[in-house]
Amino acid sequence: AELFKTNELKAQIQEKDTVILKLKEKTKSSSGDVKERKVEKDVEEIETLNLELDHKVTKLAAENKHLKQTYKQLFDSIKSSRVQSKEQCDELINKVNLKSVEVADLNASLLEKVMVITALIEQLKGKAVLSKAVSLNPIDPALLQVDVVPLVPKLRKNRTAHIDYIKHTLEEAATLRELVESKRLLSPLNTPLPYA
Repeated sequence: AELFKTNELKAQIQEKDTVILKLKEKTKSSSGDVKERKVEKDVEEIETLNLELDHKVTKLAAENKHLKQTYKQLFDSIKSSRVQSKEQCDELINKVNLKSVEVADLNASLLEKVMVITALIEQLKGKAVLSKAVSLNPIDPALLQVDVVPLVPKLRKNRTAHIDYIKHTLEEAATLRELVESKRLLSPLNTPLPYA
């Protein structure tokens, strides 16, 4: 809008200049002193108007330049804030994606635990479940040690010594099985013992 006003004022100045030139030509051609004074007065008025219009054009050009600088600064600040907000949005999107992955992992883990619990409940159906907490009595480590003594080399080919050795090993294994079985009955939810 300012630019159009400036162009309009310039056009008016050119028209006034044209009028001044015409008036100057008229003054030269006119023979009367009164006419000359009137023309000179008109010329002075037009020149005064011309100067005023020049000042207005200069002022509007300065305002236009100032507005251009202001708009450029606003555009630059909007552009930089847009870049910052885009970076913040991207960062938030990445955080949301990471949280979504984390939630999905937690859901998968939870589902897996639900499946394990369901399987354990299915295993427990039909078994006697103790309502009271069972205190776990630790097994004496000395009981868990198998007392297997290697055969002396000269008895290795002795059949009776070998049979005695196997009987002794089987007795030790049976003792261990009984211990594990008794622990299974005391604490059916203890998962490592069923695989022992």
